[in-house]
Amino acid sequence: MQKFLIYVSRAIHTKELGLSFDFEGLAFKTRQDLEILHNITGSIPRGTMTGIMGGSGAGKSTLVRALIRGKSSAGTLKINGVIEDMKKYKKLVGMVPQDDIVLPELTVRENILHSARMRLPSSWNDRAIQDYVDSLIACVSLTHVQNSLVGDVRKPIISGGQRKRVSVDATSAASMMRLLKAISRLGVTVIAIIHQPREDIFVDFDQLLLLAKGSQIYAGATQDVVPYFEDLRYQFLLRSNPADIIMDIISGNGRQYSSDSEKFEGQFGELNKRLSIAVGDPRSPRLSINSMRSTAEHDQSLHETMKARGASRHAQAYYCAERALLQQIRNRTSFSFEIFVAALAGLVIGLSAHSSNGHLFSGIYHPPFTQIASAVDYKSAPQLGLLSAMAIGLASSAPGVWVFGEEALIFQRESSSGHSKSAYYVGKVISTFPRITIAALHYTVMIGVLATPLMNFQDMYAANLVYFYAIYGLSNVVSMLVKREDGPLLAVLLSLILGVLGGVAPPLSKVKEWHMEWFWRSSPGVWFTEAYWTKMVSPRAFLLDVDLATQTIGFTLGVFGKDLALVLVIGTVYRLLAYVLLVLFRKRQR
Repeated sequence: MQKFLIYVSRAIHTKELGLSFDFEGLAFKTRQDLEILHNITGSIPRGTMTGIMGGSGAGKSTLVRALIRGKSSAGTLKINGVIEDMKKYKKLVGMVPQDDIVLPELTVRENILHSARMRLPSSWNDRAIQDYVDSLIACVSLTHVQNSLVGDVRKPIISGGQRKRVSVDATSAASMMRLLKAISRLGVTVIAIIHQPREDIFVDFDQLLLLAKGSQIYAGATQDVVPYFEDLRYQFLLRSNPADIIMDIISGNGRQYSSDSEKFEGQFGELNKRLSIAVGDPRSPRLSINSMRSTAEHDQSLHETMKARGASRHAQAYYCAERALLQQIRNRTSFSFEIFVAALAGLVIGLSAHSSNGHLFSGIYHPPFTQIASAVDYKSAPQLGLLSAMAIGLASSAPGVWVFGEEALIFQRESSSGHSKSAYYVGKVISTFPRITIAALHYTVMIGVLATPLMNFQDMYAANLVYFYAIYGLSNVVSMLVKREDGPLLAVLLSLILGVLGGVAPPLSKVKEWHMEWFWRSSPGVWFTEAYWTKMVSPRAFLLDVDLATQTIGFTLGVFGKDLALVLVIGTVYRLLAYVLLVLFRKRQR
C-alpha cells in the first residue's frame, strides 16, 4: 500500500487536486417526469471520504451521477466554489459503476493495465506504469488471479467479488476502505455508496449523506449521526452496528428502535415526515461547508495536472487497437467461424461459375471477323461481380455489427472518464483490418480456383478486400442505430440491397435512362461490379468489340483504380458516419 500511495502522490502532482462540491436544492426527474431526487443540499470538501447510504431506490447512484456529471433537473452545483461545467474536470474524475464493466476476454491485469496506460500522466514510462499496476493489484488482493481471464456472468472464471475489484469497486473489504481513506488524505475527494457496512468501515467515513426515496434524511459528520437519531428518540443498542440500525430506520423498519413505539405507526411516510421536519431544523447537522473558492493559482495547478494526465491521442488509439486485437485472439471461435463463412461463400459462388471454365464474356469480333461472331454473353461477367458483392455482404455484415455492438457500456464509461472517443473508435477500426484481410483472402482463393475468371489474383483480391472494408463500415453504422440483437439481420439486408444496386439487374444503361445513375453510384456495389467488368473484359479488347459491350451494359471501362478508390472512399464515409452516431447516440443514452 505504501508503494501504491507513493505512485498515487506522483500522479496527483498537486496537494489541491481534489474537487469540492457545494450543492443546494438538487433535484432530478426522468423524461417520464418521475422524481428520483428532491431538494438535496450539502457540501463535500476536497480531501474527505463521504459515504452515501439508503435503501434500494433511494437515489444514491443518481445523486453520484448528478455530482460528477454536473447534471440535474433543478438546484445549483458549485465545483471548488464556482458554478462550472463538470466536463472541464473529467480527466480528474473516476466513477466505478454498480455493474461490472470490464472486458471478459482480458485478464485481470490486462484490464487494469489498459486503464492505467490511458489515464496516468503521459510522462510516465511503461515500466513505472507496470509497477503501479502491480502495487494496485496487490492492494486489492488480486495478485493470485491477476493472470486469469475475467469472464462474465455466463462464463465465470473469477468470482463476482474479484470481478468487482477489477473495476476498483469499493467493496466491503476493510483493506479497500483503508486504501480509499489513505487516498483521500492525499487530497483526493472520495464519494462511496455503501450498503450496511461493518462498523470499522462505517466509522472510517468522514461524512454521511442518508437518503430515503429521493429525499435527504441526514447530512453531516459520521461521528454526529448516532446522537442525531438519538435526539429523534431512537435507541442504539450496545455492541450493535450503528450502520445496521440506521439502515433499518431510514428504510421505515425502525419501530423496534423507537422509544415511543406505541405512537410509531411503522409506515415509511410518517417516518419520512418526522425526519424531514428534523432535517429542516436549523440545528440539524449538514455536510460542513468548508470548501474554498478556486484561486488563480489553484486553477493553474489543476490545469497543469489535467494537461499532463492521460496518454496522447495516438498512443490511446494504439492501446485500444492492441486491446481489441487481443480480444479477437481470445475469441478464436468467432474469428475462425468468420473465416470459414468467407471461404464457404467463395466456394458457393465459385461452384456456380465453375461450369463456364472461365469463359464469362463473349462479344462481337472486330472487323473483318464480325460476321463469324457467335452469340454474345454480356451478363456473366457482371453477374459474377454481383454474386461476389452479395456473398461478401453475407459473410461480413454480421461480424461488422459485433465490432461495436457489444461494448456500448465500455465506451460510455471510458469516454466519461476522459478517454479520447476518436482514439477508441480508430483503435477498434484498425483492429478489424487483420480479419478483413484474412477473410478476403480465403474468399478470393476459393472463387479464383473454382470460377477461374480472366482476372489475375492480385486484382481480384484488391477488389474483394475493399468491398469487405465497405461492408464492415456499413455494419458499423447499423450497430449504432439499432439494438445489438437486431443489428446483424438489418446489416445483412442492407448489404444485399447494396449488391442489387450493382448495375446488373436492372443494367446500369437502363438506370441511366431513368436518370437515377447518381443513386446507383452512391452504392459501393456498382463500383465493385464495374471493377470486375474492367478486369474480365479488357483482356479481350484485341479480339472483341468491348466498347460496344460496355455501352450496352452501361459501365465505364478501364477505370479499375478509380473504382477501387471510390469503394474505399464510401467505406470510409460509412465509418465517419458511424463515429458521429457513436458520439451522438451514446451521449443521448447516457
